[in-house]
Amino acid sequence: MAGAAGARLSALPRLIAEGEKRCAEQVEQIERLNENGQNTIRAMGALWRIKATLAALRARRAYLQARRLKP
Repeated sequence: MAGAAGARLSALPRLIAEGEKRCAEQVEQIERLNENGQNTIRAMGALWRIKATLAALRARRAYLQARRLKP
Protein backbone atom coordinates (compact mmCIF):
# COMPACT_ATOMS: atom_id res chain seq x y z
CA MET A 1 0.00 0.00 0.00
CA ALA A 2 2.84 2.41 0.81
CA GLY A 3 4.22 1.92 -2.69
CA ALA A 4 0.92 2.87 -4.27
CA ALA A 5 0.63 5.96 -2.07
CA GLY A 6 4.19 6.88 -3.00
CA ALA A 7 3.41 6.55 -6.68
CA ARG A 8 0.33 8.75 -6.30
CA LEU A 9 2.35 11.30 -4.33
CA SER A 10 5.07 11.40 -6.98
CA ALA A 11 2.50 12.15 -9.70
CA LEU A 12 0.94 15.08 -7.85
CA PRO A 13 3.63 17.73 -8.52
CA ARG A 14 3.21 17.22 -12.27
CA LEU A 15 -0.58 17.34 -12.03
CA ILE A 16 -0.44 20.47 -9.90
CA ALA A 17 1.97 22.17 -12.30
CA GLU A 18 -0.31 21.31 -15.23
CA GLY A 19 -3.29 22.67 -13.32
CA GLU A 20 -1.47 25.90 -12.52
CA LYS A 21 -0.60 26.29 -16.19
CA ARG A 22 -4.23 25.72 -17.19
CA CYS A 23 -5.33 28.23 -14.56
CA ALA A 24 -2.99 30.89 -15.96
CA GLU A 25 -4.17 30.16 -19.49
CA GLN A 26 -7.78 30.46 -18.41
CA VAL A 27 -7.11 33.82 -16.73
CA GLU A 28 -5.54 35.03 -20.00
CA GLN A 29 -8.60 33.78 -21.90
CA ILE A 30 -10.91 35.68 -19.56
CA GLU A 31 -8.83 38.83 -20.01
CA ARG A 32 -9.08 38.49 -23.79
CA LEU A 33 -12.83 37.99 -23.57
CA ASN A 34 -13.16 41.07 -21.37
CA GLU A 35 -11.04 43.15 -23.75
CA ASN A 36 -13.34 42.13 -26.61
CA GLY A 37 -16.48 42.87 -24.61
CA GLN A 38 -17.53 39.22 -24.64
CA ASN A 39 -19.37 37.24 -21.98
CA THR A 40 -17.05 35.54 -19.46
CA ILE A 41 -19.58 33.52 -17.48
CA ARG A 42 -18.60 30.13 -18.92
CA ALA A 43 -14.90 30.96 -18.79
CA MET A 44 -15.23 32.01 -15.15
CA GLY A 45 -17.01 28.74 -14.40
CA ALA A 46 -14.17 26.81 -16.00
CA LEU A 47 -11.65 28.82 -13.97
CA TRP A 48 -13.56 28.04 -10.79
CA ARG A 49 -13.48 24.31 -11.62
CA ILE A 50 -9.74 24.44 -12.37
CA LYS A 51 -9.09 26.17 -9.04
CA ALA A 52 -11.27 23.65 -7.19
CA THR A 53 -9.35 20.79 -8.78
CA LEU A 54 -6.04 22.40 -7.83
CA ALA A 55 -7.22 22.80 -4.24
CA ALA A 56 -8.21 19.13 -4.14
CA LEU A 57 -4.85 18.06 -5.57
CA ARG A 58 -2.98 20.18 -3.03
CA ALA A 59 -5.07 18.76 -0.19
CA ARG A 60 -4.42 15.24 -1.44
CA ARG A 61 -0.68 15.94 -1.60
CA ALA A 62 -0.71 17.26 1.98
CA TYR A 63 -2.66 14.23 3.15
CA LEU A 64 -0.32 11.75 1.45
CA GLN A 65 2.74 13.59 2.73
CA ALA A 66 1.42 13.56 6.30
CA ARG A 67 0.49 9.91 6.02
CA ARG A 68 3.94 9.09 4.67
CA LEU A 69 5.62 10.81 7.63
CA LYS A 70 3.62 8.93 10.26
CA PRO A 71 5.57 6.12 11.92
